Amino acid sequence: MRKIRVGVIGGGAAGLCAGRNMMKEPDKFDFLIFEQWDEVGGTWNYTEMTDVDQYQLPIHSSMYQNLRLVQY
Repeated sequence: MRKIRVGVIGGGAAGLCAGRNMMKEPDKFDFLIFEQWDEVGGTWNYTEMTDVDQYQLPIHSSMYQNLRLVQY
């Protein structure tokens, strides 16, 4: 059986959920998650930066200053 190739744009909550579900069927999906930041988590990652980043890409506001992600 031929695998379905999938590119997931964004490593936020929805992108990570999509990847997790595709991992359950490794014989069916060949996927890659693309994330523009150095860390996954989307708006869960807090940053005090505003406006644009070093590549002139817009910085979306962080909502959770005290939330910490734990990666397993």
